Formats: sequence, structure tokens, C-alpha cells
Amino acid sequence: MTTTRVFKKFNGLYMFPESHAFAFGVTAYQAAWLKFHYALEFFVAIFNQQPMGFYNLETLKEDAKRHGIPVLNPDINKSRARCTIESGALRLGFRNVTGLGEASTGAIEAGRGKGDFKTIGDFLERTGVLEEVALNLAGAGAFDSLEPNRRKVKWEIGLRYRPVNFQLPLPLPVEHDLVELEAPGEWERMKEEYNVLSLFPAGHIMARLRSRFNGGFCCSKDIEKLSDGAEVIAAGLVIRRQRPQGKVVYVTLEDEFGHIPCMAFSKVYEQYEHQFKSPFLIVKGRLSRREGTHNVVINQVKPFSALEKFPQSKDWR
Repeated sequence: MTTTRVFKKFNGLYMFPESHAFAFGVTAYQAAWLKFHYALEFFVAIFNQQPMGFYNLETLKEDAKRHGIPVLNPDINKSRARCTIESGALRLGFRNVTGLGEASTGAIEAGRGKGDFKTIGDFLERTGVLEEVALNLAGAGAFDSLEPNRRKVKWEIGLRYRPVNFQLPLPLPVEHDLVELEAPGEWERMKEEYNVLSLFPAGHIMARLRSRFNGGFCCSKDIEKLSDGAEVIAAGLVIRRQRPQGKVVYVTLEDEFGHIPCMAFSKVYEQYEHQFKSPFLIVKGRLSRREGTHNVVINQVKPFSALEKFPQSKDWR
């Protein structure tokens, strides 16, 4: 009788909280129905309504992937201003790239009206976007279909870019100035995508860091199987912090497999208050299971560094 138990939790016995409970219950039901039956459309809509809600784009992207929805990098010949559906996947839009506003996205879509961009020079000539915009697109992987070596793309942008009103945009040859450059590695590509997209479509930062935490560290899927009172040492990206009026601070960590809900009593929080502000945390504590939920009750915290620019947590005080 799960439904009966759920509706009993809605019943506040007097009108104000009861009406709120039912309103949120209806919204939660509708969202769950859409997510189950139309997951791809649901996530595209949620991506296009940001910023909103309880989670950042990196967390939403991870949830989409767990529901079988691939997330694709922006592409100068396939993306639109907003996220779109493409062959069963979510294609990121130009507005997801740092520095691209209405003027830049409009210029790209107008330029593409004459056909797909064939070369980097063709893109710069037809769109007239600023150099910073073109470089951010390169870092986001938007030119990968033309040239997969992003370092080479940036070099060519630097050669071909001419500021507006600086000189006549003559199509001067630059082939003789192109040089062979080593393609950026996976870590460098990931860092730059976090910088310009605030997410990493191909994976999660903790998957790349997992080798650092060999021996004794639990991931989120391990913790789900542990019994009440089990000792836990875990690491992750902080995606939210909550401190409702009371003696408990709630922190949620994210890794490549899911979420790690944590809680710290005031004495522990005050002892490690500065460390709790770090975007990446190692936590040590014991697992507490209550009414079908679980939390790691923290007794020690240690911050660690991973990215210069990272997905922002949603914090409430």
C-alpha cells in the first residue's frame, strides 16, 4: 500500500501545508510521468529552462545519462541556440557555451542559412563572431566535426581572425603559417569543457580522479549496499549544501555513479567549517539508515583540488 503511505505524508491536517503538499505532489507526479515516458524530451526541456531548480547542469547531465540519454557537445553545423533532440540524444546548444549570447547565436544560425560551414575560415567569414566566441566554441568541441585537434583549431582561429573595422577581411592564405600541434589529452579537454560548458558531456570528473582514491574509498553505488552503522570513506563533488534551522548541515556529494547524501552535526560542522566550503570533499563517517533513506553522518572532512573552474553547487542557508 505504498500509495496510501505517500498520501498520508501529504496530509498536514490543516489547510496551508496540506495544499502545498498536494500541489508539490501533483507537480512531482507529472514530472515523474514525463521523465518515465518521454525522458529525452523531458531532459531537453529541463536543460533549456536553466538556471532553475535544485541541480546544476552537470548533475542533470549525469541523470540524463543514467536514463539512457546521451549528451552531445555543441556542433557548429548541428546545434541551435538551445538544446535540441538529435537521433535519440540531447545536443547542447550554442547558449550553453560561455560568452555566446543572442547576437552570436543569431549570427551563426544566419550564416549557416547558406549551407553547412566547410572550414574554420568559412565559419569566421560568414558569422563575424568575436575571437573569444570562436575560441570558446573550439574549447567546447563545436569544431570537432571539421578538425578534431582542438589546439590546431585555436591556432587557425588566431591566424584567420580579423577584428571588425581593423582591416579589410581579405581571404589571405594562412596555410603556410599552420603548424603541427599535438592534440590536447583527455584531461585537458575535460578541464576546458568544464570551463566553457560547466559540464563534461563525455563523463564525470570523479571517474578521471578515481585512481587517486584506490584502497578503502567507497563510491555511491557501494554505499547503497552497506548496512546501518557501516564506516564510510568517500569522495566527490559537492552539488548542494543545506542548513535548515537546526543542528544539522546536509551536504550532497556526486561521483560518477550517483549521489552520496551526507549530514554533519553542528559540532563537527563548526570544527570543519572552512573545509566544508571546498567544491571537492573527502568525508569520513558512519552510514545511518532511516525509513528507507540513508546518510553518511560525517565526523571528518578533508578538501581536495581537482578543477580551476567547477560546476557550482546549489546552497541554501
